[in-house]
Amino acid sequence: MINGITHWDLLSVEKPSRYIGGEWNQAAEKKDALLDVCLSYPDLYELGMSNIALKILYSILDKRSDINVERVFSPWVDFNRLLRSKDVPLFSLERYRPLNQFHLLGITLPYEMTFTNVLEMLELGKIPLLASERTSFPIVIAGGPSASNPAPVAAFFDAILIGDGEEAILEISDVLLNAKKCNADRKSILNEISNIEGFYVPSVPKNVRKRVFHGFHNSPPPLKPVASHVESVHDRSPIEIFRGCIQGCRFCNAGFYYRPKRERKAADLANWSQEIMKNTGDEALGLVSLSTSDFSELSDLVTSIEANLPYPDANFNLPSLRMNDKTLNLIKMASRLKKSGLTFAPEAGTQRLRDIIGKKITEEEILSVIEIAKDSAFKVVKLYFMIGLPFETDEDVDGIAVLVEKIVDRNRRLKLRKEFSISISPFIPKPFTPFQWSEQISGAELERRRKGLISRLRKTGVKVSWRDEFLCTIEAVLARGDEQAGRLLLAAHAKGCHFDGWNEHFKPEKWREAFDECQIDISKCIRQRDFSEQLPWSFIDFRVPEKYFRDEYTRAMELAGGKNNI
Repeated sequence: MINGITHWDLLSVEKPSRYIGGEWNQAAEKKDALLDVCLSYPDLYELGMSNIALKILYSILDKRSDINVERVFSPWVDFNRLLRSKDVPLFSLERYRPLNQFHLLGITLPYEMTFTNVLEMLELGKIPLLASERTSFPIVIAGGPSASNPAPVAAFFDAILIGDGEEAILEISDVLLNAKKCNADRKSILNEISNIEGFYVPSVPKNVRKRVFHGFHNSPPPLKPVASHVESVHDRSPIEIFRGCIQGCRFCNAGFYYRPKRERKAADLANWSQEIMKNTGDEALGLVSLSTSDFSELSDLVTSIEANLPYPDANFNLPSLRMNDKTLNLIKMASRLKKSGLTFAPEAGTQRLRDIIGKKITEEEILSVIEIAKDSAFKVVKLYFMIGLPFETDEDVDGIAVLVEKIVDRNRRLKLRKEFSISISPFIPKPFTPFQWSEQISGAELERRRKGLISRLRKTGVKVSWRDEFLCTIEAVLARGDEQAGRLLLAAHAKGCHFDGWNEHFKPEKWREAFDECQIDISKCIRQRDFSEQLPWSFIDFRVPEKYFRDEYTRAMELAGGKNNI
């Protein structure tokens, strides 16, 4: 029995092993530890166990003898119902401890459509949703790329970290340890946290500077990550080869969030990779970064890893590849590269629009990568495109179909046996990007463009998937919203919205009711912003001058043949 949940109860839910803990390499309880920390990913266990940020922070905290670290994930709807029917608080995996009994609860915010899951987890954990209503532990903090604009979620968190967490998580832990010794009150604790670089404390308004972990290049990755009971979404041992991105795509928040670029040494990575796989038993390794092709020692790294994989059937995976010469050479040389598929993101169908958004690849490079893969064992090629990009025309949308037709035609002429999968997503303006001022096109117009594109793509025989336009509109509202978006989240949660990123659980009608109830005009939220306008995230120093973003927006506009009038 677990906190009143019987084995028979567990057999009534899908994949009960999501909730029982006891995984290989999980943190052992330290009897003399003074601080209890729970790390959370607000989505399903299989997704959370693939999140490298959680693995990093978990490993760092577990090395401290005075800290017990545990994990919790969003319970699936069946286990959620079970917890509520038995009035059992949501609990951690390691010691089945209710969330409201921890000193620190840290929640990763991977993307905006998990925000309602955060509220659901707080409610299930018997923690007041509003930070202003909490009188004791836990201190609830957030971090991750979707915390770049903290305004929409500020009411729910005691503190929000902007930037890297490796050092910050230890510093906030030390503040809490000292507070326990001194029996400090919450107000004093939050004042102390506000003095830690990178932390925004909504109750102590101050300007904030993004935290950067400058020691990344010399730091080891988690060498004994927890091996999940259930096959995770990315079922492999991950190792982060470098952090940051040098591409500067004008739509990409992550590229600016993780700056500056910091690389680990290829020799160290090869040794660590072997150790991680031995410690987990995984037969697949994932080399993680925002743009793997930009790793300066990639050829040496691949050669070294291939020569030292610990198991005969072991392989490795290289996500986030660019369509350039490095990728071409890699496909040729890597015999033990996992052959499940190749994934690329041309983003736009015309060279004009790729230049505007800062995507530095040409059509010939795209076609060359497809052609060079003819002799490889890769069976599936997945291509990601966006519609509704700034300065996009119908000709640009049609250009996606033209490019796909050329790819498929070359595939046929070369008699390749490749499957092509096309993913279409609406553009979402994000904070701290050159396109942070851009409008998001209305849902109706996005739908028109998408349907026209799909109609033409149907002739090519490729598989096509797309993201719901209204879902992406909500994401845009939450990405650039102010405190009003927090009221929207409360209203949507009260109407039963959570797991919004899952098609089968997304409740568009409930979200529309929440917009109406909060009297929020969607068209005003997704409109074009003016350079003179005070943005909700303007108090944050992202270590990228706003002038840079303005200049980049102006360059994009000039490439589109217009003048800067915003």
